[in-house]
Amino acid sequence: MRILITAAEEEEIITAKQAFNSLSKKQSYGLDVTYMLTGIGTTSTSYRLTKILNTASERFDLVLNIGIAGSFTSDFPIGSVARIDKEYFGDLGFETFGGFQTLFDYKILDADTHPYKGGALHSPKLQSELESALKKFKKATAVTVQTVSGLPEKTTQLVKDFKPQIESMEGAAFFYVCILEKVPFLELRSVSNEVGERDRSKWNIPLALDSLRDACKTMFEALVQ
Repeated sequence: MRILITAAEEEEIITAKQAFNSLSKKQSYGLDVTYMLTGIGTTSTSYRLTKILNTASERFDLVLNIGIAGSFTSDFPIGSVARIDKEYFGDLGFETFGGFQTLFDYKILDADTHPYKGGALHSPKLQSELESALKKFKKATAVTVQTVSGLPEKTTQLVKDFKPQIESMEGAAFFYVCILEKVPFLELRSVSNEVGERDRSKWNIPLALDSLRDACKTMFEALVQ
């Protein structure tokens, strides 16, 4: 099975490599893993992911995006892992006197224009063994922004418009490319901080990376069952 693992930063990629290297030869047999650093944000993610999907010598059987993220809710505390099943572009639209409006709110684009459904991008159903293993991770709705939320009014606006649990800077771009390129995909995010928390001393990146490593190992083990 050919797997492509993508992440925005090197420390996130390292967790996946550590998870894979912790497997026995028997556990890792048959897995051909490629790692790709996308860089931060939707632009570099879209470019690098599209390029590798279209230039790889063989098609990937699964594309995975991993990373740390912020949480909007106590349902996903610091150190927890979310399986993202729905993504929104949180800052693609118009700032108006009445507040932020998406392209769909503004009637520039129909909310069900492919690859969108109801204005959101949705994850696919995967093979049964992997779906079963991933049940330990709660599904979440995520919003992708290019400026991490640091002001209360911005957080309030995102919650009102998208009802997300998780915030990242790449997820929706990852979904968008994978849906259009018709490859099976999965996004896992571990929580390092509460959205809006600007004091980085209150973030727990080491714990989030440990959780991400464990999640990757769970996924690898499920793929070889």
